[in-house]
Amino acid sequence: MKNWSKGLLKSAAAVLFVGGLAACSTDGGETASSDVAGTTEEKIVLEIGATGQSFPNSYMEDNKLVGYDVEVIEAIAGNLGYEINWTTAAFDGLLASLNAGKLDTIANNFAITPERQENVNFTTPYAYTASGIAVKEDSEYQSTFDLDNETVGAVAGSNKLTELETYIAETGLNIDARHYDTREGPQEDTLKGQVAGYIQDKAVLAATIKKDGLGLRVLPENLVGGEVAFPFAKTEEGEALLAEFDAELQNLLADGTIKELSEKYYGIDVTAEVE
Repeated sequence: MKNWSKGLLKSAAAVLFVGGLAACSTDGGETASSDVAGTTEEKIVLEIGATGQSFPNSYMEDNKLVGYDVEVIEAIAGNLGYEINWTTAAFDGLLASLNAGKLDTIANNFAITPERQENVNFTTPYAYTASGIAVKEDSEYQSTFDLDNETVGAVAGSNKLTELETYIAETGLNIDARHYDTREGPQEDTLKGQVAGYIQDKAVLAATIKKDGLGLRVLPENLVGGEVAFPFAKTEEGEALLAEFDAELQNLLADGTIKELSEKYYGIDVTAEVE
């Protein structure tokens, strides 16, 4: 956030200064033009957060942060002339940093919820989700209703935990929700039989199970559908940045760029609404 505002003010000041020199000069037009070109090439750096542990959204590969959400926002920022400084942290830590003004946005499967809309503004959705529960492949569970009196894992601070708690309340099932810092935690405990299963987007589960050859399967019920978008602060600076990003996001959705990225990481098109 600080890099964005300081860079913008610095660039603006430099352009005004050089403009003043050009206005006063009668024979220095070529030099003035060169100076302006130099200042306008300066990149504004955005502070963007991700967990770096959330396949296929944001994860490390060969010491590089990659993933669907990462490539989507890098495409948007690149087309708009911005550079990105990435911050990786646990999901609930990212939320705290965004609310504190330390991040410009988050690129990590960030779902739109009524509670979050009270604190931040969102772009157009770039992914649509349906949540489900993964269990061990050789378990006896055939339905979420078979999980009564069992423990199910979810990532702390995520909307998946909220969805699980809401589902428990609505169905009356006696399910204990266990909290984890990362997606890997409940996945590993499910494979070890320490929890019955864990909640996550079905598209994420399918991609992860296929990639890693995990002995897991996804129960048939859709717990809830959702929309994924980029959050921005409800400030003048945040709203201006959101307007820029949303316009370019819609361009990339329209020309099929984001659909291609979706198919690259998920193997399916998650830009289409889930029925």
